[in-house]
Amino acid sequence: MKKTIAALLALVMALSLTACSKNETKKLVGTWQYAMDLTQVINEEMAESYELKDLDSAAAFCVYMDFTVAEDGAYTLGVDMDATGESLTGYYQALTPVLAELVYAAGEAQGMSREEYDAALEAMGMTLEEYISTIFSAVDMGELLTLMLGSDAGTESAGWCKAVDGQLFMAETADELDAAGYVAYTLNSDGTMSWTDDDGQLSGQLTAQEQELIAFPMVWTKLA
Repeated sequence: MKKTIAALLALVMALSLTACSKNETKKLVGTWQYAMDLTQVINEEMAESYELKDLDSAAAFCVYMDFTVAEDGAYTLGVDMDATGESLTGYYQALTPVLAELVYAAGEAQGMSREEYDAALEAMGMTLEEYISTIFSAVDMGELLTLMLGSDAGTESAGWCKAVDGQLFMAETADELDAAGYVAYTLNSDGTMSWTDDDGQLSGQLTAQEQELIAFPMVWTKLA
């Protein structure tokens, strides 16, 4: 998973560097967040790890990207580790029923029935679900997230941006903005911002799996 997610994060960073006549930059001032849904990726990894044919769970996992624009046009772009960590915690909590079945199956393989397993845990003053939750609470989700996404996941990309006529230009320095590539964007009536790829230039750089995970339009929600 680390290799796949790291590649996707690098790609989103790259899109921002190829991804605003009337200057509309001030309309973008604030922090915007994009949720990259990686539920399918982590489900496949979990299913492979536990030798499951598939993973039937309502659990969901997203990597959250924050894009912050200052009054002077300076920007930062990076993974929101806190929000992503909360998403990972929620994913594992929602996965508890699935993991409970795996624990029961492992116990039965060793000759211990479900009733015997429950009785042993009851003697400890907890249910199997509570036992699994206790294990999760002892896990450093920040450290686990770093292992999953890579040590550079919390590093922010920084530079300068300019919004003109529905086109968002980004570059490492302000002097490079006029020669920078752009991504088309739209400020929606519901307060969100969409990055679009009508000509397919950006999505054409993605693999089939990445196209499923990073779908256009990329919708950013304004946080502040």
